[in-house]
Amino acid sequence: MNKDFYTVQEIADLLRVQVSAVRNRLSRGDPTLPPSIRVGGRRLFPVAAYQEWINALVGSAQAPDNAGRVLATAEPRRGRPRQASRGLA
Repeated sequence: MNKDFYTVQEIADLLRVQVSAVRNRLSRGDPTLPPSIRVGGRRLFPVAAYQEWINALVGSAQAPDNAGRVLATAEPRRGRPRQASRGLA
């Protein structure tokens, strides 16, 4: 049986992250998740959109101009700066 949609649990399993991490990213509108739709009270991820999204990530990682870049955008650190960054090494 072919599926048309993944659930939040299945996306978490595919991305190897916690379900709570997926939900947090969804609530923040984080672009590091595949496209999703809301049906009633459920969030569903179309399988075709997931495949396109993951292929785009893999393709951009293999491109020669992206050598050494991280796939996900790093968020700026929050909290107190480290001693080394304050010049107190």
